[in-house]
Amino acid sequence: RREAAEIVKSGKVEVNGDKVYEPGFKVSSDDKIKFGGKLLHIQHNLVYILLNKPKDYITTVKDPEGRKTVLDLVKDAAQQRIYPVGRLDRNTTGVLLMTNDGELAQKLTHPSFQVKKIYEVKLDKVLTKTHFQEILQGVQLEDGFIAADSLAYADAK
Repeated sequence: RREAAEIVKSGKVEVNGDKVYEPGFKVSSDDKIKFGGKLLHIQHNLVYILLNKPKDYITTVKDPEGRKTVLDLVKDAAQQRIYPVGRLDRNTTGVLLMTNDGELAQKLTHPSFQVKKIYEVKLDKVLTKTHFQEILQGVQLEDGFIAADSLAYADAK
């Protein structure tokens, strides 16, 4: 607390564009507060749910066709409005993060942050050398073209 008071006294805190030097200065939730030139955000009750998504659920908040969504699985888990971060296809199972933390969601999904994703895939048929090369060159999916950075066989356990 003493350190915070010293920071305020040093003039590193701004409220609505004005430097504040008084540690007891009152602010409201509508005020724009900056520390070291960076805008601070109030975050209330952040929620993080790590879901093992089962097959046959759509990774969306609402489906116009009435299919089961991942939100149906967690509808009673939080009072806050949450949404999936990224997506898994309907027939895909696996870990899916759901949150109301927009800043984290942006950092995990926006291409500018270059977050790598690793997938382990189990196949119902043999992956030939030709298939292997085709995947490395890129594949056209329903929602666009995708290419893997790398591809490898998992170690047999």
